Amino acid sequence: MEQSTNGTPKNRSNTGLLLLVVLLLISNVVLLWMLMSRGKEVEQTQQQVATLTTQKDDVTAMLESMLNSYDTLKTENDQIKTEMELQKQQIEELLDKVKRGSYDLAKAKKEAATLRDIMKGYIYTIDTLNQRNQLLTAEKLQLTQDLGVEKAQKEALATEKEALQGKVAKGAVLHTTAINAGALFVRSSGKQVDTERASKAEMVKCCFTLGENKVTDSGDKTIYMRVLAPDGKVLPASEGGGRFRFNGVEGEYSAKRDVNYQNQPVDACIFWTGGEALRSGQYIVEIYEAGALVSKSTFNLK
Repeated sequence: MEQSTNGTPKNRSNTGLLLLVVLLLISNVVLLWMLMSRGKEVEQTQQQVATLTTQKDDVTAMLESMLNSYDTLKTENDQIKTEMELQKQQIEELLDKVKRGSYDLAKAKKEAATLRDIMKGYIYTIDTLNQRNQLLTAEKLQLTQDLGVEKAQKEALATEKEALQGKVAKGAVLHTTAINAGALFVRSSGKQVDTERASKAEMVKCCFTLGENKVTDSGDKTIYMRVLAPDGKVLPASEGGGRFRFNGVEGEYSAKRDVNYQNQPVDACIFWTGGEALRSGQYIVEIYEAGALVSKSTFNLK
């Protein structure tokens, strides 16, 4: 009995216990490995979820940024406006899919990049058009200013020309270096005699010397004489109805004659032979040529 107790049966019991311990150790090791593997899978899954969330946020931010950019783009081109509205619709549709999580993020990111490139093209096009418009506006403003300057120069030249023409016209007016006027009566012999008596006066004579003038045109000049009686009336021309323009108005003249003027001094006389009785008082004699006063003189009758 003691042999069997201390012999083989006892050794078998120890071996079984050892095997049990070994199995427990192995199972613990396997369980620990499984727990560690599960932890790594959970960590990887969490990392994947975080990556997908980041990608989703990035794509969402990109799409929202594009929408904001489109809202700031301004253009007067109707065709570009229509095209941009269509692009905005595509962006909004893609953004909605991404937010609902019903679209592949990689594909959404690729499409968002394409839409962004298209938007950059619109930005470049609009910027180019705006620069051209600014250039055209500046050119238009410059052209307007140039036209204003040119107009002002033309007006100044016209004023200067008018003033010069006025000076030339004034310079072209004839003048006298000597003038003398008086009344005459005619003797039975036909001789003309000066008189200061109104009762004898039958004619009015005005003699003058036209001075040298290199500005005026040479040739025949029509000289008009106006004789103003003491009562202010003009002695009428012998042919009647004699009228001419002078000093910008129209009035009567008393007599006229043509004088050939060659820009050199020339003597001339004009006679009034109206046949009207003259009264006593002061008479004013005015000489005109081309509507301008050449000279004037006075005489008195008793």
